[in-house]
Amino acid sequence: MAYLFLVRCFSTLRVKERPFEATDLPGVMEIYTASIHSLAAPYYSPDQIAAWAPVPPNAARWQERLSKLHTIVAECDGVLAGFVSYTSEGYLDFVFTHPTFARRGVATSLYRCVESALRALGVSRVTTHASLAARSFFDRHGFQLDAEECVECRGAYLLRFAMHKQLGNERNV
Repeated sequence: MAYLFLVRCFSTLRVKERPFEATDLPGVMEIYTASIHSLAAPYYSPDQIAAWAPVPPNAARWQERLSKLHTIVAECDGVLAGFVSYTSEGYLDFVFTHPTFARRGVATSLYRCVESALRALGVSRVTTHASLAARSFFDRHGFQLDAEECVECRGAYLLRFAMHKQLGNERNV
């Protein structure tokens, strides 16, 4: 039955974006954890993955972190497919898609929502820290590399990229 649902969802992929609600927290944590353990696994060692996305995730820490961000979720027929979080100043903190929905336009759709919101706020520049796994996504969306960084995360060191994109009046996403 679940397989038929996924096939139906993939064939039509009716994705709807909406603001994050407190009841979405378990789904957001699951998307983040599953995405890192699956989609980022080819780029980082098992120790790095375990440090980056511990199992189980810390719900209190997630609540605190998301409380300072604007978060949008994408759902397909009631199932959370991805989420994005950002600040009003233009920092893109999270862009994650559940592996089941990867490479189906969910992250692009969510990013477009953020870019539109930031343009409406008059923000002229979006910044982010992209992982090795996410770097090509940001390259495709017009971000430029500012610096390579090696950061400590729970005792492991992870390579990431400080990136930015200038937002003009163009609709180039």
